[in-house]
Amino acid sequence: MKVRATAKIKISTEVEIIKTLKVYHKALQFCVDQAWKRKIKNNIKLHPFVYKKLKSKGLQSQLCIACIKQACGIVKRAKTKPIIQRASIRYNFPRSVSMKNNLLSISTIKGRIKIPFSIPDCYRKYLNWNIRESLLRIDKRGRCFFLFTFSKDVNAKSSNFHKGVLGIDIGVNNIAVTSDRQFFGKNIKQLRIKKEKLVSELQAKGTKSAKRKLIRLSGRWKLFMTWTNHNISKKIVSKSKGIIVMEDLTHIRRNAKYIKWVHKWAFRQLQSFIEYKALRKGIRIVYVNPYKTSKECSVCHNELTSRHSGFFQCLVCRHSLNSDLNASYNIAQRYKRTMCLGAVTHPNVSNNEAETSF
Repeated sequence: MKVRATAKIKISTEVEIIKTLKVYHKALQFCVDQAWKRKIKNNIKLHPFVYKKLKSKGLQSQLCIACIKQACGIVKRAKTKPIIQRASIRYNFPRSVSMKNNLLSISTIKGRIKIPFSIPDCYRKYLNWNIRESLLRIDKRGRCFFLFTFSKDVNAKSSNFHKGVLGIDIGVNNIAVTSDRQFFGKNIKQLRIKKEKLVSELQAKGTKSAKRKLIRLSGRWKLFMTWTNHNISKKIVSKSKGIIVMEDLTHIRRNAKYIKWVHKWAFRQLQSFIEYKALRKGIRIVYVNPYKTSKECSVCHNELTSRHSGFFQCLVCRHSLNSDLNASYNIAQRYKRTMCLGAVTHPNVSNNEAETSF
């Protein structure tokens, strides 16, 4: 299986880069317009209609090809005619960009230019990976970044079950709870309640300044969710050695009962972060059906249970513990039963006995 990693490196904003980005932006919009007009979604079919025009604007051959591919990708996803607000140039290693001795050689409309750059220590571990198509972009502040995309083939072994099976329950009260009794994001709920209250107050005002604050708040909250999900996924994967089992939330948005719950946090993003971090370590990821993982008793598997204020109690065997922890046990057991490996053994622990993280 192939895994990817992206390294965002700041480089100096050269005049040639700015000019190339402006030309590429116009070229991309031209390709999108032609593809939309002619109803073409294949880059090979679009090529004869736009290539000569792009070349006449000074774009290097590889940048022309990248522009055509990018335009077709945009048109494929679009439901209405796309308008390109900000373009990123796609570079192909080593045809249109290369690096050597901390020098980045980039194709521009003025030919190749060499830009000095430095790779932070946190990204140096990816230097022995393969470099794929990468992006050059300028942000709103006028800063120039090059996004290296690294790839590597890993072998996620299915035989890692002897190292343990880790079930992960994703929820609102606790962002993530693992079957080894770790709780993550317990305090996030209070922050989310405060944020929702502030959003309601700003929406009630309806002024222009309130709308601007709503936009800023939305951006900060998305960044906070991403940062939190990265930290939670990092801690979960760092302690896992066997197989990680999670609930398949692919079709959960179709269920009206869970629509409000899903929109409270970027749960799918958290799962994707756990997945790619685990694959880098060769840890296999398995998704199971989430049906009744929260209602079923993890000891006797009876559905005659009671849940109140985050606490779970079985009305048959009287087993009691944190409801999210019970669900994580069921998720791990569900995979083990499919593999005919028996049930996951665990002690009868209360909520106070569980280890809380983050």
